Amino acid sequence: MTKRYGIDLGTTYSTISWYDDSRQEVKPLPLESEDGETTTLRSVVYYPAEGTPVVGEVAWNTRKQDPGRVIVGIKRKMGDEYETEAMDGRRRTPLEVSADILRALKDNAEIEMGEAVEDVVITVPAYFGERQCAATMEAARIAGLNVLNILSEPHAAAVAYSIEQNSSLTNKHVLVYDLGGGTFDVTLIKPVIPAEFANSGDSVQSLTLNTLCKDGNRELGGLDWDDILIDIVAEKCMTQFDVDPRLDARNAAVLHDNCEKAKRALSKKSNEMVVADLQGHMIEVSRDEFEDRSSGLLLQTQMRLEQVLSEAEQTHGITRDQIDVLLCGGATRMPMVKQMIGSVFSGPPLEYRNPQLLVACGAAYVAHAMDQAATIPLPGPGGEATDDRAVRIAEDSITDITCHAVGIQVIRADATGERRPFNAVVLERGTLFGEQRQFVTETLFDNQVEVCIRLFEGDSDDIEECVHLVDFRIEGLPSERPRGRPIRTTLWFGANGIILGNAIDMETNTEIEIRYDRWSTPSQPSDQPAAEKKPASMLNPIADEPVVEQPVVEQPVVEQPIVEQPIVEQPVVEQPVVEQPVVEQPVVEQPVVEQPVVEQPAVELPAVELPVVENITLDDIDGPFDPSEPFTDSELLNPAMPTEALPDRGHDTDDSSDQVIHQIDADQDADDEPPRESPRPLKLY
Repeated sequence: MTKRYGIDLGTTYSTISWYDDSRQEVKPLPLESEDGETTTLRSVVYYPAEGTPVVGEVAWNTRKQDPGRVIVGIKRKMGDEYETEAMDGRRRTPLEVSADILRALKDNAEIEMGEAVEDVVITVPAYFGERQCAATMEAARIAGLNVLNILSEPHAAAVAYSIEQNSSLTNKHVLVYDLGGGTFDVTLIKPVIPAEFANSGDSVQSLTLNTLCKDGNRELGGLDWDDILIDIVAEKCMTQFDVDPRLDARNAAVLHDNCEKAKRALSKKSNEMVVADLQGHMIEVSRDEFEDRSSGLLLQTQMRLEQVLSEAEQTHGITRDQIDVLLCGGATRMPMVKQMIGSVFSGPPLEYRNPQLLVACGAAYVAHAMDQAATIPLPGPGGEATDDRAVRIAEDSITDITCHAVGIQVIRADATGERRPFNAVVLERGTLFGEQRQFVTETLFDNQVEVCIRLFEGDSDDIEECVHLVDFRIEGLPSERPRGRPIRTTLWFGANGIILGNAIDMETNTEIEIRYDRWSTPSQPSDQPAAEKKPASMLNPIADEPVVEQPVVEQPVVEQPIVEQPIVEQPVVEQPVVEQPVVEQPVVEQPVVEQPVVEQPAVELPAVELPVVENITLDDIDGPFDPSEPFTDSELLNPAMPTEALPDRGHDTDDSSDQVIHQIDADQDADDEPPRESPRPLKLY
């Protein structure tokens, strides 16, 4: 069987492991370093003026002589529009730097194994989105690797724990607290081996990991603790020697290196002397002051931990005494982390394996299990694997949930009555991968022949706080149709966080496929760059006209904030308006009232004051509407409208105020309308 490998591509250190089938155990591969062989490789790259990139400890130490050519912590920029400072006239992307790190792992592994290393499973933080996962896969491809799967780091840790500690698996849930060099995740997982081997009649069972809750921060990790210690030493150096080592690049590199070593030392003793700069200034730092200054960072992890525990209890009924805490990542070696975990759970976390190697070991198990015929013998209570008890990890053995929401852009009136784009969330945070969600919208204009589906990533309804992903278009729709035609969009997350789905015009069955992978071409690419192409949803011709907010009557018509009554939609008519002391309307006071469009014989409007109008219905109005005037709806999308609740167009429904987005005109037959000039077809809904 072809060997497969597991890679933990870390912010500060990376590791590669493989499953030795003959010895039935996972082995981290030795990697070359200045001090000999080690199982971890620094995720640091040095780009010399001539020659190939240098990765690892040599690159890290080169910072002291040539800091401008060394890249550290690039993982935090994965998936972002980021480039390094120019070196020899060239800037590098996170893809290129990460590819160099992966290539160094590959080269070292090939030397050790004596054969080509190609098939790998790579781990990423649980809080990575689709863009970061896709960028990781692309970096591996550039490095000459074939990515079998992208696995979240907490899942990898839970796999290793579940296999090697299977005898202790009862009804416990495993909470993986993963504090690495640059990222932080907390994930609650339920590992399951379905049946007792003795009762099942089968010596092989499936291992299942069900993800229940997760949270995290991809810009919080051990590097931030390094920065705290750097500031402590630098401030003391300024006080004692009037020198700030942070101001010189070479001194700063020396300071960072020595502070990282001091951070490890303070995990084992209460005080440490730190060389602050090239001049040899010595500064003493205590563990107490380091923990006091970095308590805010630890509090950030505790808040996310508490959030997951609260969600677990409220959503799944899981209490803290039903949870085992598994520490993962090198930064969890700090005593302050274990003390915090102990205070939250009233007991210490699990002491299991080297937390820095746990993720790579889990990735190696999953990589080995990618062969459908492969099984993994389970160790017994004594730790020795036996042939009569084994597990397999199927493709669907690990269920995951989304940590980012995905929505569709719609146009609504905000609290001030101004029309603007909003993000309507379709896939909520926490949605299971593969779980489909549908959303129905309606066309906004008569004769609309094209609909634009704009996808955004984010929980907020404010479009400015979300990340624009991609546009898809339904084109070639019939031109002679009134507004309000239903469009149903279906979305779900596929493997590795790829967004899949479809959008269909429900009257004509015109359908498009939705597939968004950042590093592949969308099914319907725009003919202009996204930054230059004006979004179709911003072409609303009445977007600049005042639209009255409706806080009382929930329907897309003019607000009557005091008189609770059915409101008849009236086109926007340029007319003088008399100030009404009772009915507050956000319009300009005018001394004379003229109503050339709608005649209301039952209500006589005096020249100065109008009485309070009560209970006007559609039947009370004799004059016809002027359909040539713009439609003044204030809500173009109903998030709660199910597909099956769509009314038959042209027929009245009893619950139209709740189900139909365009209450007036949308339910009337187009043949009943007087002739009008067709507006210009617009790309908007």
